[in-house]
Amino acid sequence: MRALFEICLRRGWCTMTALFLEYCKAVDRQIWPHQHPLRQFERDLSLEILRKLEDKDAQLDHLYEMEENEIGALIRYFPGGKMIKQCLASFPFIHLSANISPITRTVLQVELVIFPEFVWKDRLHGAAQRWWILVEDSENEHIYHSELFTFTKRMARSGPQKLTFTVPIFEPCPPQYYIRAISDSWLQAEVFHTLSFQHLILPELHTPHTELLDLRPLPVTALGNRIYEGLYKFSHFNPIQTQAFHILYHTDKNVLLGAPTGSGKTISAELSMLHLFNTQPDMKVIYIAPMKAIVRERMNDWKKGLVPYLGKKMVEMTGDFTPDLKTLLSADIIISTPEKWDGISRSWQNRSYVMKVGLLILDEIHLLGADRGPILEVIVSRMRFISSQTARPIRFVGLSTALANAHDLAEWLGIDEVGLFNFKPSVRPVPLEVHIQGYPGKFYCPRMNSMNKPSYAAITTHSPSKPVLIFVSSRRQTRLTALDLIQFAAADDKPRQFLNIAEETIEMLISQVTDTNLRHTLQFGIGLHHAGLNDRDRTLVEELFANNKIQVLVCTSTLAWGVNLPAHLVIIKGTEYYDGKAKRYVDFPVTDILQMMGRAGRPQYDQYGKAVILVHEPKKSFYKKFLYEPFPVESSLKDHLHDHINAEIVAGTILRKQDAVMYLTWTFFYRRLVWI
Repeated sequence: MRALFEICLRRGWCTMTALFLEYCKAVDRQIWPHQHPLRQFERDLSLEILRKLEDKDAQLDHLYEMEENEIGALIRYFPGGKMIKQCLASFPFIHLSANISPITRTVLQVELVIFPEFVWKDRLHGAAQRWWILVEDSENEHIYHSELFTFTKRMARSGPQKLTFTVPIFEPCPPQYYIRAISDSWLQAEVFHTLSFQHLILPELHTPHTELLDLRPLPVTALGNRIYEGLYKFSHFNPIQTQAFHILYHTDKNVLLGAPTGSGKTISAELSMLHLFNTQPDMKVIYIAPMKAIVRERMNDWKKGLVPYLGKKMVEMTGDFTPDLKTLLSADIIISTPEKWDGISRSWQNRSYVMKVGLLILDEIHLLGADRGPILEVIVSRMRFISSQTARPIRFVGLSTALANAHDLAEWLGIDEVGLFNFKPSVRPVPLEVHIQGYPGKFYCPRMNSMNKPSYAAITTHSPSKPVLIFVSSRRQTRLTALDLIQFAAADDKPRQFLNIAEETIEMLISQVTDTNLRHTLQFGIGLHHAGLNDRDRTLVEELFANNKIQVLVCTSTLAWGVNLPAHLVIIKGTEYYDGKAKRYVDFPVTDILQMMGRAGRPQYDQYGKAVILVHEPKKSFYKKFLYEPFPVESSLKDHLHDHINAEIVAGTILRKQDAVMYLTWTFFYRRLVWI
């Protein structure tokens, strides 16, 4: 019976899926579906009470609304009214509410909030309750999304639970979809919620892109400065850098550069820095990176070249490092996380170095809609406000992936058509070939295990001798994946095929390694990279991989952001990770997947890169659709607005209601409200 239910669910048949699930539960409970659902409390209610409820055709909805004495009168047994009311309180019932937002014209994001409205009893509910969340189009009799959600006792007591997922939408737009939540074990425990599309506003039909012009690549001599030319080891700028060169290097205009990962956007940002050093050498550059890992990468990169070469002073501002006032005053370049710059720029009237900012570079600005997006939005809004108050123009340069609503973001940043470059996702200096493979396993760990052999096959097929990055979700998965790859290589009689260094040399290097798992895998040319390694081990692995001494590096997703280690082949083994707050596996943001894919293809060595994405079968069509479409950015300030307004009141920026309204008008959130 369960097999028939699974078949119907996989094929997306609404009615048959619900019917077979009902009969699965009937078999488990040994109760016919047409019998009263309170028969599931046979230990608490007598057969006589249950028969009377069935004779009176007392529906659950009516019983919920009735008082104890009314139920007692209905069954002509007043003590039974209290017993039935207690059972109703423990009957699994949930309430649903949902918000929908179109990501593109074909993809809809649903934020579902589940409110548990029953009393948890271990005897009845055990350790956890499982619910099927189905999104159905009743007109076409099809299920567009299915998900098994597990409710634990702790979750039920902690209040509402939030689920976020995506569903396809088609034109002409249907009037509504239905969300149906059905208990996996309790008969007649189900609830409907209607998703109305009556006032749904879809994005523009054709997203305007910047065409990549067929220009002759500019030589580095176009900089017209021998010192600046010495910064770069290459002879010519790539096509994207060439097209944006004049605006970045010869003007003060604000710029938004949307291009895929690996397009050389950092060098484009450096061009705007060089222009500031030429025209206003006393002004400061602020480089905002949304993650500590990116701050560290930028610090390490510029410490080796740009800073000592130009004789500039650079400081880092993260949770790990806060410079003193003297260092900040003397610094030419400040690299900061959004949180740190938010704290410093609040009291901008009393801090001269905040008013001496000439250029603000916003790396990965498409993360505006992510968890840390509200802080990023607030600091950009504040810096634009400071610029208007001090009459000192601050130049804004935003770097992002290809965007679906680049014009909205550009207007907020004060960018006109000349400074907007929004290239297609397919525009890359090194073209990318993407393979997406689906795996049907319901449970996470067995599904990850089933992906190990295809990962090995992908290496031998697509990159038998070139560097390979394998992204996994956890430290444990780095170890398990590496051990399986070693086993598969040994089965092919090539145990050390991934090792490109003499065994004596690797033995000497291994003796310096602290981590026991890394010590074992390095013998076979496979490195591990995760937050659990100490700095020395991590640096050794990065150097061995960068110099092609080991061919395979198995790493967690943080490597995609923090360390610039491109490879010929990137394998993304699973697109979910365990969220400690939600106590379940959730999907990586699409921005993370794009960042991982962006590590495929080495500009100096490869004519094309390859990415293999191994996903859960139901999500295959979503990734096929979305990875080739530009990414939309929405404000996520709404849920955190009260925190930021309170902070501005404390700082003295907001003194009256009118100040609060003025403060709002500088935000991207306000722009989105007005444009909609």
